Amino acid sequence: MSAFEFTNENLPSSEEFRQLFSHADENEDPLEELLRLERGLAILEAEHGLTSAEFLTRYQMGEMGDDIAYVSWAGRYRLYLNLKRAISDSLRWLVAVSDLSLS
Repeated sequence: MSAFEFTNENLPSSEEFRQLFSHADENEDPLEELLRLERGLAILEAEHGLTSAEFLTRYQMGEMGDDIAYVSWAGRYRLYLNLKRAISDSLRWLVAVSDLSLS
């Protein structure tokens, strides 16, 4: 995912921001983003000795607390799951469409 860093000295206009965001979105590779998220999650899992799925279950049950690192981990894992689902849905759609065109 593209990252932008702004300070009071370099704040873009709303139009410049729209262009930056649009350009970043056009160049985004969902598979690369999925792999980046997966690598980051693997690091967290190794540090804490539990899978992201186990962590999220415990986090949702209130067992992990509300430390910003845990909030971030939960958000990253949810983003990972949503992106993985979107990619999977897109691939299923492509297969279905290609099957129809071959018929």
